[in-house]
Amino acid sequence: MFKKILLLLLVPVSLVLASGFSIYEQGNRATGMAGAFVAGANDPSAIFYNPAGIASLKGWQIQLGTTAIQTEFSFTGPESMDQYFYSKAKKGLFFPSHFYASYSLDSKLTFGLGVYSPFGMGSTWKDKWVGRLLATNTELRTFFVNPVVAYRLLDHLSVAVGASYVNANVVLEKDVFFTPRHLFGHSKLEANANGFGFNVGLQYRLLDKIKIGLMYRSSVNLDFKNGTAYFTFPITQNDIVNQEVAAYFPAKTKASSALTLPASYGLGIAYAMTENLSFECDYIAMGWHTYNEVKIDFAQPVAGQTESVNPRNYKDTFSLRFGMEYRLDKHFTLRAGYAWDYHAVPAAYVEPSLPENDRHNYTIGFGYRNAHFSVDAAYHVLLQDDREVKDSINNFDGVYSGLANILGLTFGYAF
Repeated sequence: MFKKILLLLLVPVSLVLASGFSIYEQGNRATGMAGAFVAGANDPSAIFYNPAGIASLKGWQIQLGTTAIQTEFSFTGPESMDQYFYSKAKKGLFFPSHFYASYSLDSKLTFGLGVYSPFGMGSTWKDKWVGRLLATNTELRTFFVNPVVAYRLLDHLSVAVGASYVNANVVLEKDVFFTPRHLFGHSKLEANANGFGFNVGLQYRLLDKIKIGLMYRSSVNLDFKNGTAYFTFPITQNDIVNQEVAAYFPAKTKASSALTLPASYGLGIAYAMTENLSFECDYIAMGWHTYNEVKIDFAQPVAGQTESVNPRNYKDTFSLRFGMEYRLDKHFTLRAGYAWDYHAVPAAYVEPSLPENDRHNYTIGFGYRNAHFSVDAAYHVLLQDDREVKDSINNFDGVYSGLANILGLTFGYAF
């Protein structure tokens, strides 16, 4: 029984790396085109989408922006209790932001720096909801500091390489149940880690109207060595019960784990249909296969155990992105796009930390530019297919629903 209690404690960790935590909105020109920007990448946000793109920029270029992501999730079930019972998570609101700067030393060599958050967000469910033994609050925040160097090998061919310093912070909360005394408590795990990765890119222009882009971003190993787990239970009037609880759930103990952010690669093709209208199609793949288990070590026994290893068995996933950009005149631009994301989490492992499934992304955008100043705005609605879960490893079968409204703004200055 106590092993089952420990399993319930550790379940939320499994979703800190679901594809739903991948944030591809790292520049609002690209967001207006559903992120289809690997080939066309020709502003400072190319540092994220394809760093080879900054080789075409001149002088100093700076961008600063943010994105407001408002999420909604709900669950109907579980079937073991009431298949029609409806629970709704609290609306989430997150603001992943980005900063980019590039400087062209000469006509061939360009340096760049990007700061952005490509993994993050979370979920918060209402107090005492039906799935509180699985998750109540999940938060993941990452920050990448990414210097890059781009070089124009030929007039029509550019390459780039960059390194990334990564900081990650995670907070996982859920209720726990001390079965022998039928007593509910609460657990909270906080952890921080640093890691390193790299990214490379290539951009090739063919026949003036066609651009091809390739990019690769490495996986990042995160070693959470000094996390802290907290356990709180109500104090009862029975000292024996209080002692039993304290023996199985320390008020505070150190916890450690190791997680890997997935590698990704992308291929994009952009076509200038007319002088003012361009179209791009991208294929983006993410290597979630590296996340096949989660192992956590506690400095003190929790529910009689100091270690737990749980299989996750995630699978690689991909997205298809299509975007269009129409230049009304030399200052104003309109954009639109669509993207389809394939899920990474097998059905048996889907749970409330972030219920994930295939997603449809519809975007529109607007841009203004003059000789020095630019502003890009984008609106993005994410519609997630309902996910019916059967044979859950947590015995929590039911139907998850979700959507997100995303609004972003990026300012730029060139000199």
